[in-house]
Order: sequence, then C-alpha cells, then structure tokens
Amino acid sequence: MRSFSLALQLLRRDWRCGELATLLFSLLIAVSAVLAINLVTERLSAGMGVESAELLGGDLVVRSNGQPDPAWRTKADELGIASAQIHRFDSVIFYGDEMLLVSVKAVSDDYPLLGQLEVKSRTDEPPQAVDRIPAPGSAWVDARVLERLGAEIGDTLEFGATHLQITHILTFEPDQGSGLFQFSPRMLVNEADLAAAEVVGPGSRIRYRSLFAGGDIAGFQAWLEPRLAADQRLAQPGTGENRASATLRKATQYIRIATLLTIVLAAIAIALAARRYSERQFDTSAMLRCLGAPRRRVLRLYIYQLLILTGVAIMAASVLGWAAHWLIARALAPILPLQLPAAGWSPWLASWGSALLLVAGFALPPVLHLGATTPLRVLRRDLTPQPLSAWLVYGLAAGSQSLLLFLLFDDLTEMLLVLLGAGLALLLVGGGIQAALKRLKALVRPSSLLSRSIRNLALHAAISTSQIMAFTITLMLLILVTQLRTGLLDEWRLQLPGDAPNHFAFNIYPEQVEELSAALQERARTRPFYPVVRGRMLAINGDAEAVARAGDNRREHNLTWTDDLAGDNEILQGTWPPRYGEVSVEAEYAERLGLSLGDTLSFNVGGTRFDATVSSLRSVVWESFSPNFFLIFSGEQLADMPATYLTSFYLPAGNGDLLRQLAGEFPAMTLIDVDAILERMQLILSQVSITVELVMLFILLGGFAVLFSTLQSTAETRRQEGALMRALGASRGYLRNACLMEFGLIGLIAGALAITGAEIATAILYIQVFEMRFTPSPLLWIAVPLLSSVVVATVGYAASRGILDVSPVEVLNG
Repeated sequence: MRSFSLALQLLRRDWRCGELATLLFSLLIAVSAVLAINLVTERLSAGMGVESAELLGGDLVVRSNGQPDPAWRTKADELGIASAQIHRFDSVIFYGDEMLLVSVKAVSDDYPLLGQLEVKSRTDEPPQAVDRIPAPGSAWVDARVLERLGAEIGDTLEFGATHLQITHILTFEPDQGSGLFQFSPRMLVNEADLAAAEVVGPGSRIRYRSLFAGGDIAGFQAWLEPRLAADQRLAQPGTGENRASATLRKATQYIRIATLLTIVLAAIAIALAARRYSERQFDTSAMLRCLGAPRRRVLRLYIYQLLILTGVAIMAASVLGWAAHWLIARALAPILPLQLPAAGWSPWLASWGSALLLVAGFALPPVLHLGATTPLRVLRRDLTPQPLSAWLVYGLAAGSQSLLLFLLFDDLTEMLLVLLGAGLALLLVGGGIQAALKRLKALVRPSSLLSRSIRNLALHAAISTSQIMAFTITLMLLILVTQLRTGLLDEWRLQLPGDAPNHFAFNIYPEQVEELSAALQERARTRPFYPVVRGRMLAINGDAEAVARAGDNRREHNLTWTDDLAGDNEILQGTWPPRYGEVSVEAEYAERLGLSLGDTLSFNVGGTRFDATVSSLRSVVWESFSPNFFLIFSGEQLADMPATYLTSFYLPAGNGDLLRQLAGEFPAMTLIDVDAILERMQLILSQVSITVELVMLFILLGGFAVLFSTLQSTAETRRQEGALMRALGASRGYLRNACLMEFGLIGLIAGALAITGAEIATAILYIQVFEMRFTPSPLLWIAVPLLSSVVVATVGYAASRGILDVSPVEVLNG
C-alpha cells in the first residue's frame, strides 16, 4: 500500500514535467478511437445488415426447385427461429374475357420476416406499410395487372379453380430485390389458396424460397448445410445473393484493416511516449536505489504508475469515445432513415482490453528498463541502464499485439501474417536507413547548412532512424487508408451513379426497337438494347448429369449476343468477342458449374439443339443496374432464332405520362419500375460511405498522436544541442534554418519511403482483398515526398520554437 501511495506522489510530481501528459494523450487517443470506431461501425454495420437482410427476405434463405423438407421448419422452431415459405410460379389469371400471365407469389402467414409490405387501397393514395398478408380468397396485385386487364380494386379474378378478390395494389415487397427481373406482372396471394386453385401439381415449375430469421441462425445454418440437395442453394446477407452483399463485405474488410492500422499507430505513439518518460526517470530510479529501494520495489512503483495512468485513460476515453460516437450518430440521423440498433458490450470490452494490451506491449518494456538503473548514475550521469533483451521487448510487443488481434478480429491468422510481413519489411528498411546514415557520417563534411544537417542526422543515426521510421509508418498508413477509401467510394459511385437505370423494359419485339428508342430519346437516358433468346442447358461436355448436379437442369436461361463488351464487364480469361460456336460465361456462374475454357455446353432453344465452346470468362458488376447476362454468344449462331429485346433506362420523376403512353403503344412490352429497390441500394451505399469516412477520421487522429509523440521524444536532445550551438555563437536564425532543414530532410526521406510502401500495400489489398483494379499514381510519387518535407519541417519547427528560445545557461546548468 505504501508503494501505491508513493507511486501516486511521484505521479503528481512527474505530471508537472509533461512526459506523462504525452503518454496519457497517446493512450487516450488510442482507446477513444478504438471505442468510437467499434461503437459506430458495429451500429452502422448492424443497421446495414438489417437493410441487406430485408432485401434478401431473411437472415438465411434456401432456394430450391423442389418441395422444402418439413424438418427444416421443425428444427427452426426448436432453435427459436422464425420461418416463412414462398412459392413462386407463373400462372394465367382471367378477368371476364381477358387473360394475363402473372408471376404468382404465394406466402405463408409469417411472411414477411423482415421489413413490411407496402400497398395502396386506392390508385390515387400514397403507399401504406402493412404488417399482414392477403387473407384467403383475396389477392394483392401490382398496377400492371389492373392496367392490362382493365380491372379495378374490388373486382374478382379467376385463379385456377378458385376466385380471388383484388383488395390492394402491391407497391413494395421487402425481398423484392431477390426477384427483381420478373418478366410478368406480380400477384401476391395466401398459400392457403393454392390447394383450392389446383394450379400446383406434379411437374409444376415452382421455385421455393424458405426464409429464416432470428434465434440461433448460425447453429441452424451449421445443421442445415449438410442436408441440402444439389438444387437447393443457401443465401444470407453476407453472400452474393443480393446486390448489397459485395458492398457490405468490402466495407467490413476496410473497417477491419482501418482498425488494425489505428492500433498500429497507437502502439507507435505509446512506445515513443513511454521511452521518453523512462529516459527522464533514470535519475529518479538511481536515487531510489541509493536510498535503499530494491529493484523490485522500484519496478513496482513504475508499474503502479502505468496502471493508474491506464485506468484514468480508460475512464476518460470511455466518456470521450461514447460522446464522439453519439455526436456522430446524431449528426447522421437526418440522412439515416433507419433506427440504428444499440451496440452491445463488445466495443467497450475491446477498447478496455486494447488499453491494457497496448500498455503491456509497448509502454511496459521501457519501464522495465528502469529496474536495471545503477545507483552510480547519481554520480555519473552518463551511466544508463543496460538495454533489455531484444527477445523480451519484441516478445511483449508481439504477444500483446496477438492477444489484441484475437480480441478484435475473428481471423487471427490473416492479421498475424499481415503484421509479420509488415514488421519484417520495416525492420529491413529501418536497418538499411541506419546503416546508410552511419556511412554518411564518414563521407559528409559540414561545409554548408545542408551538409551539416545531413551530418547531424548521421551523427544521431539511431534517433534519426526512429524518427524517419515513425513518420514513414504514419504517412504510409494514412496514404494506404486514403487510397482504399477513395477506391471504394469511387467504385460504389460508379455502381450507382445519379442516372442509374430505374426502369427495365422486356419483351420488346425486334420491329419495335427503333420506335421505342425514339420515344425514349427525348426524356430518358437509355442503355443498349439486347436481344434475348430463351434456352435450356442440356449438358456439359456431353454429360447431362453434370447440369443436374449443379441444379441448373430446370432453368431457362436468357441467351444473348453482342460484339461490344459492356463497361461493367471485364474479360478475366480467354478472348472476346465470341465467334461462331463459342460462348462467353460469367466467372462466378462458371465456377458454380465447374466450367473452364474449352468446355463444351449443349443447349436447346425452341427444339433446336446446338453446342458452344467456352471461349472466355467474364467478371460482371451486377450492382450496376444495367442488363447483364451469364451467357453471351456469337450473333452468327443465335441471330436466326426467335428473339425479343430488353433494355434499361433512367427516367426522371414526373414522367408517368410517358410510361402510360409506352404501355399503350407497346402492349406486349413489360415495364418494371425499380425506383424503390434503387433507393434502398443508394441508402445502403450512403451508409457504407459514411462509415468509411468516419474510420478515416480516427486514422487521422492516430497519425496526429504519432507525430506529436515523435517530436516530443526527441525534444530533450534537440534542446541540449540547441543550447550548445547557442553557447558556441550560433544565431537564432541559423538554428531555425538548421531545424527546418533537418526536419525537411526527415520528411523527404519518410515521404519517399511511405509512398513506396503504400503503393505496394495498396496494390496487394486492391487485388487480393477487395478485388479491384489497381492503377499506380505517378503524381503521388512526386507530391508525397515534397508535401511530407514541408509538413514535417513546419510542424517540427513549430514544436521546437520554445526550445530555441531557452537560455543556453539554463540548459547547460540544468
């Protein structure tokens, strides 16, 4: 207890000297940044996950062509998981003498699991959200059904062997994104009407969707996956089923990387601050040893100080981190229509644990160094403690960092490999810099201010190297995060530009293409018209069973041909365009079917059978809301087959009269309005973009902490050198210019190394992690070193102004 009381007294005394303020500031920045990042990103990620799950229809969805196993629902009930069933199929409905092919969606009572349906009771009223489904004997239809049949709300339709009354106009379904390109008008009914309608029987082409949400969804997924048949496919918000998944996945990867880099910056700042603090405590430690304090008690005193400091930092950072996250959430509230879910305890525990581990790994080693202080230092100030074993120092740093990664990240192996590779590279670079500086010491003579500055850096090779490496790492991480942020935001803006298509037109006859294009030209921004031929895949390399095993034997494909590669397509392998007897296949679809270049696919189109060889594999940006296809052929092969056309276009609001005109002039054409889905996609992208911007802010704070700690760590050395130069007759102007020159050289070297490392790291992350195209930035190779030199020189001089004004007598006598 006496040791703790003495530690408090020493802490109060040392606080006035300023070293502990630097350490506390660095730790405060680190912990508050980790807490704020985790709180904000966890809440935003949860909110975006809800939106993504609504687009999909549930937390877990199973698509199948056959009747789902009743055991699925039984198991879901056991695990407290809500479930619902969807039956999708095409059927003909009758109204008087009129008939219409519609896409029927029959749902169970629990539908929808997530989100709400939106309907209108009258054509002239705004949509209303409802929490129910059509009652048995009733139907909700989209506006196209009423337009095509000339029916009104309240009229009765013939549906198979039963009759259904139209009670509402269906305007939005939460899982509409999963069935975006339905050619036929939609009709929503209660699954209880299927038996009475007698429209479902053996051989019926029905697509089933089993939806699950809530409860132990992970346990249910683990139980379900081994029981799925070849034609049953599982999807969830984090997979490629819906358009938001790729965006969410990349945002999560960015957040993980940015959080890791924030921790690295915090660790550097804490290590620099702790080293300076320990060096200032050599005299105090020696005096305590002279007064009879054993080494263990000296160490205990300083460890108590670290614990007290850590506790204060945790409490203050908890308040600051929560306040920062709350202010950010309030600022975002007007543009976030969803209610952000509350965060759990994990962000708090992660931030507190990160504080303890950062102190243990990066502040403790310099403090342990104090235990080796000899009492003779009281008489001989040049005696410094023997450095700790490198194994101990690096072991503490590596161990604490590994535990910290285990606390914050799921994939520990991946993060450890990243840190190990980066650490080895930095050690090699640091060793090379120090060796080069030592070599310069023998070569350079102080004949000018520049040569004197270079020689001064070389004379203090170890200190100069630590400063250069600190600035290099900070700049490199800032450039890396900035480039990732810019690349992701640019990619998302390209996916959904302001004029992204909000309408799709199907079933356009060839003779109508020119007329429709002319009708749209004045008021809409159109995309190309693509021919579409409906065909079925029969075999892969002559093996019909291969198609069945892939679950693709009951599906009709939209086949097309074109010589122009769309901007959202990229050839990964093979040649373009396809020639006669060749086909280009979308890469993910090819992977699912196990296809590779040179494989032969057999098709049937209207009774005509033909073969095509896979000539290229393409990546497709499905999020672009432009028409895209799994299979693209040569026009020479499909041009003689019966085809219709499809296109997409952007139509500004207030042009409903044009849509009504088009529906009248082209009655066979199917128009789909995807404004609601587009708005939800834009909402998700805006939330992801905001998250990226926020993470960038905390990275900048971490970089400032390192910059501040780096300058403070060498303040004493520069103070003594400046006093000595003043005593030898150097003017204040000369010292100012020397200071600017030295820091400018440090910034120049650090900037050159930083842009080199950042470009390499960015290229690796772009290609391997984010699957984006990397383009080098030649301008940065010039701008970064120059800008770094100016900034470091300016900040370094600003931090040294007080030192230059100190009297030489005061320093030399002190």
